Amino acid sequence: MSTASLAKTAYDEVVEELIEQINMGRSYEELFDSLYDRLRGVVPYNRIAVALLEPPGDGLTLISCHSDGPESLKVGYSAPVEGSTLRELLLTGQPRIINDLPDYLAKKPHSVSTMLIVKEGMRSNLTLPLVAGGKPIGVVFFSSRETGTYDEQHARLLKRLAGHIAISIEKAQFLQKLEQEVHRQTMELKRSEERYRLLVGLGQIINSSLDLRQVFQHAAEEIHKLVGCDRVSLILVSSEDNSRRGFALEFAQDAKWVEIPTQSLSDSAAQWVIEHRQPRIARDLAQARPFVEDRQLFEQGYRAYVYLPLICRNQSVGILGLANRKENQLELWDLQLLNELSNVLATALDNASAYTQIAQLKAQLEEENVYLRDEIKTEHDFSNLVGEGRAMLEVRKAIEQVATTDSTVLILGETGTGKELIARAIHELSPRRNHLLVKVNCAAMAPGVITSELFGHEQGAFTGATKRRLGRFELAQQGSIFLDEIAEIPSETQVLLLRVLQERVIERVGAAESIAVNVRVIAATNRDLKAFVDAGRFREDLFYRLHVFPISVPALRERREDIPALINHFIHLFERRMNKQITQVHRRTMELLMNYHWPGNVRELENILERAMIVTSGDTLEIDPTWLSTTSATSDGQPTMAELERRAILEALQRSSGKVYGPGGAAQALGLKPTTLYGKMRKHHISKKHAAGTFA
Repeated sequence: MSTASLAKTAYDEVVEELIEQINMGRSYEELFDSLYDRLRGVVPYNRIAVALLEPPGDGLTLISCHSDGPESLKVGYSAPVEGSTLRELLLTGQPRIINDLPDYLAKKPHSVSTMLIVKEGMRSNLTLPLVAGGKPIGVVFFSSRETGTYDEQHARLLKRLAGHIAISIEKAQFLQKLEQEVHRQTMELKRSEERYRLLVGLGQIINSSLDLRQVFQHAAEEIHKLVGCDRVSLILVSSEDNSRRGFALEFAQDAKWVEIPTQSLSDSAAQWVIEHRQPRIARDLAQARPFVEDRQLFEQGYRAYVYLPLICRNQSVGILGLANRKENQLELWDLQLLNELSNVLATALDNASAYTQIAQLKAQLEEENVYLRDEIKTEHDFSNLVGEGRAMLEVRKAIEQVATTDSTVLILGETGTGKELIARAIHELSPRRNHLLVKVNCAAMAPGVITSELFGHEQGAFTGATKRRLGRFELAQQGSIFLDEIAEIPSETQVLLLRVLQERVIERVGAAESIAVNVRVIAATNRDLKAFVDAGRFREDLFYRLHVFPISVPALRERREDIPALINHFIHLFERRMNKQITQVHRRTMELLMNYHWPGNVRELENILERAMIVTSGDTLEIDPTWLSTTSATSDGQPTMAELERRAILEALQRSSGKVYGPGGAAQALGLKPTTLYGKMRKHHISKKHAAGTFA
């Protein structure tokens, strides 16, 4: 058999083996290894390399190279097709033979690939196109260290082999793409399963509590573990006053709570997220800060953040915020997962918010029931104000002017002039009439408890605070609050009251969260409040906040023309209560009542008439002249009831060594509530030095 026949037989065996390996699904890397070994003796070569076209077909990249010496042109080398001789080869499908590479390089000195294989010692080169499905996919290079190695016979012999190489590459690429797609879908399925398990786990953790802050804390800690952010925040939006507030957890060495104060919603990122119902992603705060939150977070050291809308039942329940101090971190966050988590969190927050509202309403109803039971004990008749004199007509006009507004009112007048009656009339004529008017006697409360009474307290805020309690301001939500004897509140409470009037928010004792309140404030005092300001006993800024619309209630001695109407009013009131019938007032009694100076005003008149109704047996009302005092003692030298009360308090304090409340205290000895005793002490100007046991 001739040498050519032997080469042809060996070539056929190589082709058959190659086809067999292709059918077995061998990778083209394995095929090239086998090809390099099996072609020896069939075709002269010192180097075999394969390069493939990269999409969109304008470049070739070397994917395989086998050489018997050091390689200068290595796997991964890429060169453009345009401008090279390979372009024509790929278009025509015809092989290319170069039998003198140094000469070719001299003519084309810019051919980097030729320069590199010449550097390896190659002198001849045979290049064949790889065609699959009628389209070129790459080239195969046979190179020799001898000049003039290749001819047309080699080209024809290897052309069939190149076709099978192309098929093996195409099949391998298809299998590789298929494997990659299977891997991608498997990983996606795995991520979906992990995401599902994570969301279920987070949902269980988040829904383990119905407390809004606990729900947020659980979620924030899990989000921090998940994405490694430096801050997680919850923004709550109020449509009533177009404001936003909230809280955040900042993660450094330890998690730290941060309160987000009440701020305007206008021109904020929060408003944008609420309106567009889509995330707001700020990737680089160093470059752009169009919203107020951008500037605030940048000043606090943050460089990127994302705001995610929390939507439940097609309603916005808040905004979840994630922020980072490092740049270019948002690209590492799984925003799809965070969006899905937002849906879970929105439902949990909606449930917690509903539970909180129910708990607050329950507590408010309980407090209202207690308050209303106390109010029912006192009969109020404020459907009309008795008196048709000029002074009372001016008061009525002032009430009508201010009642329909929401302005703060300050009622000025002596004790017993009916300031509470004026406050009730304002409330009943206002749009808030269907809600409570809550009365607070500031003089009747001990300085240590007045803050808790007004603003409420959290469980454990102080000794004896066994449960959360709503304050009077929360009780008066949507209604009015009447602060009687406003001059008596201590300075620390004045600061808190000023904040209510300025910002319409309160904080319970022991709580860090601000609570928005919608309450109309009506205050009253029998003191010269401006003199208190000048003496440094009352804040000037608070005085002007209260002194928006002052109403001065005249003393009874300044409106004597109203005394007959008041007498008739009280007689009819007591007739029903005592089941008596009075047809007339004795002339002498009427003269006494008209001429008396009434230091106790209408309240004193009411008390005198009630006493007279008790002792009157017929149908004519009479009073004892000795009941009317002109000094601190009665006309016969006997002390007045007020003086007797003051002496009794002083004696009780002396016996208890100044102890006001508790076992053995003066309040217990007198049978009074401690708050009532404090009020009477203020009334009689009994100061702390008396309570300490030092009596003048």
